[in-house]
Amino acid sequence: MRPSPSHALLAALFFAGIYAPSAEGQAMDQTMVPRGQLRLQAHPIFTSWDRRFGVAPDGSPRIEELGDDLTSSNGADLFPGLPDLRSTVRDLAALPNYAPTLGPTIGRVQQEVTSIEFGGEVGVFDWLTVGVTVPWNQTRTVIDVLHSPDPVNGNLGVNPTISDASAVESFLTSASAARSASQANADAICAGGPGLACTNALDLAARTASFATGIASAYAATPFFPLIGTAAGDGLNQTLSTLNTELTSASLSTFLPLVLSNETLAAEGFALLPVIGATGIGAATPLETRQGLWALGDVAASARVRLVDNLTPTGDQPERFYGYRVTTRFTVRLPTGTQEDPDVLLDIGTGDAQLDLEGGLAADLRLGRWFGVSTAAFFTRQGPTTLTRRVAAPGEVMAPATTRRDVRWSPGVMMGLDVAPHIRLSSTVSLHGEYRFLHKFRDEVELTVSDPTIDPVVLELESGLKLHQVGGGLRYDTVEPWLRGEAARPMEVHLRFLHAIDGSGGHAPKWTRVEAGIRLFRRVWGPTR
Repeated sequence: MRPSPSHALLAALFFAGIYAPSAEGQAMDQTMVPRGQLRLQAHPIFTSWDRRFGVAPDGSPRIEELGDDLTSSNGADLFPGLPDLRSTVRDLAALPNYAPTLGPTIGRVQQEVTSIEFGGEVGVFDWLTVGVTVPWNQTRTVIDVLHSPDPVNGNLGVNPTISDASAVESFLTSASAARSASQANADAICAGGPGLACTNALDLAARTASFATGIASAYAATPFFPLIGTAAGDGLNQTLSTLNTELTSASLSTFLPLVLSNETLAAEGFALLPVIGATGIGAATPLETRQGLWALGDVAASARVRLVDNLTPTGDQPERFYGYRVTTRFTVRLPTGTQEDPDVLLDIGTGDAQLDLEGGLAADLRLGRWFGVSTAAFFTRQGPTTLTRRVAAPGEVMAPATTRRDVRWSPGVMMGLDVAPHIRLSSTVSLHGEYRFLHKFRDEVELTVSDPTIDPVVLELESGLKLHQVGGGLRYDTVEPWLRGEAARPMEVHLRFLHAIDGSGGHAPKWTRVEAGIRLFRRVWGPTR
């Protein structure tokens, strides 16, 4: 009989904006290495997801597409400044029902992490195994954004601060001059005391200032602006014409002609908007598919201790009808990975880049010759770290660059349970089923420098998660036959599949993971078995 080959895996993700969730799989394997043996491993792991266990507006759980964050019947809604543009144009153009319309946008997002976990472990004693795991990771985010201009109802075009920045600058300069001149005129008239002339001058100054301030705000709100020939464009021109007539009558500086949009946003232009400086997003890359370079993840150092065991062969011990083994593990996960880049929208980091302390307990039970079950539980205390984030609500992909802040991030503790029954097909081959449960508690985030205009609690929303996963695998293991003298050398090879079937938290990934692995042994000291 051989030891139970099923092992628990910890899989933890954090999204960003994705938010989403940096993604990193960590193996939690409680098998022991025979004393004096060095076990070398290479585990390729591929994880992919395009959906998450989200939350509906009424608070009920639902499965969401990652691309929902880039999908809207009005693509302008994806930019946080649209409410400001709408309210400003309504006031300035006297259009209380104005609804800025760009056209529908549909997004598709898929995130992938490919990892090779290299590692080495040494059996110091029969009851103690120590080792190091070094993940080498590559991330990939597939982004497809399809924008369709609305030729019938569309009333927004490319903001002229993008297409004709010098004309807008000249217009705003004239607006500032008109504002100053009208205020100076009111001050001069009212210096002679109150009266009708003073009241009219103050009213003109107030309306001039309101238009100058409001139109500047409208230009800065979004990458879009009312088109020439639309009701909003005509309304703004009418308000400005009336204002200029009054300024001319008072012999004051007037506004230059209003610069409206004369360019409809092309379908392929939507993905480029985040990198254009005038939009205020300040992204380093467009909304397009990108693949990161291979980079180091969070290195883990661990020690496993065998507490009780009657499964490991010792000498000529006869096979038992039942057997058991209980082990415990202590792990320190180092901050060697790279966090997601706040200026790369929907980025995935290669690690969490903060110190973790983890403890776990595993038990293997074998009944008869062919059946067994392994269970494992773990608890992880995640250490705090300081990093840069865009402080925006979950799902807000294109948060303005002005939301970037340094924050002190204290990720929530994690705990999980793994149950894995197996059937032995032969002395070296076994077939496994697996169920895993992961619970990550809510993060705590605070600003490193106090700022009353920014509330970091939005980064805590949907940061906790619960995840249920099922899967199975095939394992080839000659360690016990080798200990019994029935195999020429020890070796472990496995193939494992996992799929998230249920979860909660808002940004819990509905992922699929495929893992393979090989472990080879080499004697370092001690007798040859």
